[in-house]
Amino acid sequence: MTNRVSARHLEILNILISDYIASAQPVGSRTIAQKHAGSLSSATVRNVMADLTEMGLVGQPHVSAGRVPTDAGMRLYVDSLLKRRELSEGEMEAIRIRCEGDERRVGSVLRRTSKMLAAVSRYAGLVVTPDAGRVVFKQIEFVPLSGRRLLGIFVSQDGMVENRLIEVSEDYTYPELERIANYCNQAFMGLTLEEAVEKAERELAAERADYDSLLKQAMSLSREVLGVVPGAELVVEGELHLLSEPEFAEAEAFRRVIDAIEEKRSLLHLLERCREGSGVSIFVGSDAGLQNMDSLGIVSAPYFKDGRVIGALGVIGPMRMDYSRVVPIVDFTAKVLSDTLAS
Repeated sequence: MTNRVSARHLEILNILISDYIASAQPVGSRTIAQKHAGSLSSATVRNVMADLTEMGLVGQPHVSAGRVPTDAGMRLYVDSLLKRRELSEGEMEAIRIRCEGDERRVGSVLRRTSKMLAAVSRYAGLVVTPDAGRVVFKQIEFVPLSGRRLLGIFVSQDGMVENRLIEVSEDYTYPELERIANYCNQAFMGLTLEEAVEKAERELAAERADYDSLLKQAMSLSREVLGVVPGAELVVEGELHLLSEPEFAEAEAFRRVIDAIEEKRSLLHLLERCREGSGVSIFVGSDAGLQNMDSLGIVSAPYFKDGRVIGALGVIGPMRMDYSRVVPIVDFTAKVLSDTLAS
């Protein structure tokens, strides 16, 4: 597209979109001529705006109104014209403090990160938790409780901890539970959660003659615990920030946005796409390919553990969100979260 658009056209488009991001109002040719283009006349700007309209890069919501960028215009802007603002040392330190915190469990860290993204961006924060295919087994323990119950505790290599209360038909001694846990830890070490569950099910189905009763119990109990570790989930915080945006001020417009956000399965699928790259991805309006998302924009990035992508995070806001500010926030937060999980 940029090959067919002259430097002057790109300049006017950049000015128009920058004004639209700031004001949320259609931008007229006279405004551009007076405020930004210096020696350019209103007539020259009008001609360029007419060309941009023919190219499908801007549109006119009403006959008497100025122009607003289309999805294609905003796409061209974020791909070719966007200039990222550098975060200050104070902003980076604030993000580090909010991400790291005192509670180091992975679930708490991810929820805290989503809240931080919402607070810093003033839009809604998104974090996708690791799914079973990416969660790697580290350790399992069994603690005896009263009334023939056990507490099963699963720990992943990422630091995620999940507990499960298990009803059993017999009493176990501490040495027996220790032997069961040791066997499971040796059998599943280094496997993903999906692989561990599949192995437990295969071993149980095989009914090998050399299995004693305790080892069969190890496979059975481990399957009980590992089977409840949740798959990828979407943690959303700060949806109410969107009410302050003019395009969502009316109740019906805000309801459509909330409906789109609450369709978490679709958002999860969209954010999964950013795992294919190593940096920031931007989805603008219809780019997302989701119902009720045409008025929204999403900035997302993957986060890592031991060099592997294990999840994604991002910000969702109006299509005209200030990408120059949000992109570095999302990019830096992904790096901080990866460092936090590594430690």
